[in-house]
Amino acid sequence: MTKEFFGTGDSAIRPDKPMTDRNVVIVLVKHSTEKKCLCVKNRKFGWVNFVMGGIEGDETVLEAAEREVVEETGYDDFEYIKELPEVFYDNFYAAHKDVNRHITCHIVYGKLKSLNQIERSEEEIEIADVLWVKNSELAQKLSVDAHKYALEQVLKVDN
Repeated sequence: MTKEFFGTGDSAIRPDKPMTDRNVVIVLVKHSTEKKCLCVKNRKFGWVNFVMGGIEGDETVLEAAEREVVEETGYDDFEYIKELPEVFYDNFYAAHKDVNRHITCHIVYGKLKSLNQIERSEEEIEIADVLWVKNSELAQKLSVDAHKYALEQVLKVDN
């Protein structure tokens, strides 16, 4: 059975807003030397989550994961460990886009080989801060249940 999430509170589906479908990738990136994972904190809403973004055109899941990590964080020296086979769904009101979303989520995880970081665009800098969260604090810091679920799935295969 496939897991499906539904937003609650401010993230609950809004009947007056259109529903958009999107394929996305959630990317869990481990630090090169420390027991930390790469996260982004949305400046407007305060959400802390893993890197996440849409899969564009004919991109593969791994290509989208790489693009999103570089765009959102500037880190460009990483290797993928695994694309998880499970796909799950999330349905919510996306306040940052003012639309309802039905997203198909793919999970990828990897590790930085170095802390090499290129400059992010002004747009990305305005959207979110890049932060490292200790592995032991991830479950408490992540804002969205779908990202907590992605963490659980990675932990199952990474231990």
